[in-house]
Amino acid sequence: MAEYIVHGDINCPFSYALHEMLCSQNLMHRVDWRMVEHDAIASSYQDSAENMAELANDIFTIRHRAPDITISLPQTLGNSLFPSLCITAVQLKHPDRATTFLRSLYRALWIKGKDISSPAVIYDCLEEAGLPIELDIDGLCEETLLYQQNEWEAHNPGLQTPTIQAQDGRRLAGLLDQKSVLDFLRGAEINQELSSRSRQQNQMTIAIYGDEKITELWGVLATLRDDSNLLLPQSMQALHDMLLSQERCPDLILLNNTGQQRDLNDLCRAISHQVREQRVPIAVIGPSISDAEEVELYELGIADYLIQTRAPDIIRARINLLLQLKSAHDMLSRAASIDALTQVYNRREFERYFETEWRRGQRSRQPISVILLDIDHFKAFNDNYGHLQGDHCLQQIASTIQASARRAQDLVCRYGGEEFVILLPETNQEGASVLAEQIRQNIVALNIPHAAAFAYQPVSASLGIATALPANRDLSPRQLLQDADSALYKAKHNGRNRVERFIP
Repeated sequence: MAEYIVHGDINCPFSYALHEMLCSQNLMHRVDWRMVEHDAIASSYQDSAENMAELANDIFTIRHRAPDITISLPQTLGNSLFPSLCITAVQLKHPDRATTFLRSLYRALWIKGKDISSPAVIYDCLEEAGLPIELDIDGLCEETLLYQQNEWEAHNPGLQTPTIQAQDGRRLAGLLDQKSVLDFLRGAEINQELSSRSRQQNQMTIAIYGDEKITELWGVLATLRDDSNLLLPQSMQALHDMLLSQERCPDLILLNNTGQQRDLNDLCRAISHQVREQRVPIAVIGPSISDAEEVELYELGIADYLIQTRAPDIIRARINLLLQLKSAHDMLSRAASIDALTQVYNRREFERYFETEWRRGQRSRQPISVILLDIDHFKAFNDNYGHLQGDHCLQQIASTIQASARRAQDLVCRYGGEEFVILLPETNQEGASVLAEQIRQNIVALNIPHAAAFAYQPVSASLGIATALPANRDLSPRQLLQDADSALYKAKHNGRNRVERFIP
């Protein structure tokens, strides 16, 4: 029986690094390496900016803690089930070759960047380990893998890094430096603080785009990772999708100059056009270029050209300056788009955002919904309590609406006076109706006393809903607002404190 149990994931860079560390020290004979899946969504990381940032951060961490281990960022993470079954089968039926096979698979992914869910890649690794290509994966393999997964989930909820469990009860989670791992295997108790892999919400985001030569920038990028979230879009389309996404749009784009000036110019021109509305600064990092080439890049819209051979601290300082300027611009932009009284967006911002989402809906062919809300008999409330109390009432209701519309893409605005509008991209009429009714109930639950003439009920609101498909060329944003207004009028006409839909 092995002295230690390790729960490792083939798609986890920390597991790969730990395996390499143990192999290099000839310690795998002391370990029972059990295959599990740490993160069920890891295989789709290339489609998620957050997961991409986390994986890049993990690799930076490994390069810092274990600089002797070779690791690179793979283009994709495949489904881990089949390779894990193959590893388990080898462990059960060819235990003497299991470490060699597992190491070959790990290196295929984390050094060569291959898709290890591909049978061809697995066959190559089997051959490298001196194993038969026709591997017998039976029910026992599946049962063993399921048992190990259940064991992992029962003792390590939410953990996304490997663990080493000793027979005496000691436990080491994650990947520390090699000395700490070796001390643990010698019987020491290691004090550790587990840090979350999730991105820091208070940090700004840098999208770094370039070809395979981006690996030459690891040293520079490592100086940025503590101050910023780093995203590594794997294609131009992935970068384009980020720029179109309100919640995933980066604060700075850093392009890697690979030496093809014409291609770089075309790339800067295209991206400058895309980020014009978001005002995302673009910086380029690369080798020294001529003054004329640099001036041309500035004319195409980049904010700075960084020479990659400069001291990393200088590069970081210049990038941080660009981020500070972006932050200042965002603050000014937000101040111009926020209603001073209610602290939700104003009508000007609604009209701008509405036009953007309408165009997006035309491309995605998804519905868009609008909710118009009017506080019932608000003039009577103002006349009875005064404008200061009326302002406080508006603030309470605006806060309630904002708390109810929780999706990042939903926009709550003060449309004028006591009227509010909620814009719901990619939302059908049924979904909008559910939210509208929830908002109505939440406003009533505030239990704000109304004017004397309406003392039998608290302050309430009437809501009108309209939904449209922007891809229908016969419709327009103005028409959708008119339809919502018609539904709002119907809600008032039918007794107020109710939700009505527009029905053509």
